[in-house]
Amino acid sequence: MLRIVAVLLVISAVLLGIRALDTPAIGTPSEPRLETPDNSDYYMTEAVVHQMNENGGLDYRMTLAETLHFPDDSARMTDIDVHYLAGTKTYWDVTAKHGRVPPGKRDIYLYDGVKGRHPKANGNVVDITTDNAWVRPDADRIDTEAHVTAVEPGQRVEGDGMEVNLKTDKLRLLNNVQVTYTP
Repeated sequence: MLRIVAVLLVISAVLLGIRALDTPAIGTPSEPRLETPDNSDYYMTEAVVHQMNENGGLDYRMTLAETLHFPDDSARMTDIDVHYLAGTKTYWDVTAKHGRVPPGKRDIYLYDGVKGRHPKANGNVVDITTDNAWVRPDADRIDTEAHVTAVEPGQRVEGDGMEVNLKTDKLRLLNNVQVTYTP
């Protein structure tokens, strides 16, 4: 009988030891270990980026549904909205479904439904659509080589390639430009 009690005590001790090893330590999160998507080194959801100018004013605000950052300092983003204020009397809003930042760069390549909106000082609003565009915050510029359509009340302008100087508020289409005026 003493042997049976000893065997039961040994079995109980082994089972308690196995359970103790399987239970997280006090202060250790009990949630499962998370993996970053697509081998990114970190990611953010519902992120808001604020870029300030040298005077402490807001240059731009960018909101992102998700951003993945990689060890080579590149990034991929989804559902991007850039609200750009620097140097303009009003603002520029640029949105896209997807974007990326190449390794070691600060420029943002937007693609998949790129749209721009700019209320002008005279009250008109310019709406821009294109397949892709670069937002270059250090140069205060947006540019693309893709086909662009810009519409404002009374006119529609189409062309291949575009440059927007955000400091001077100037939009310029580069090649094969066609303008249609409507009364």
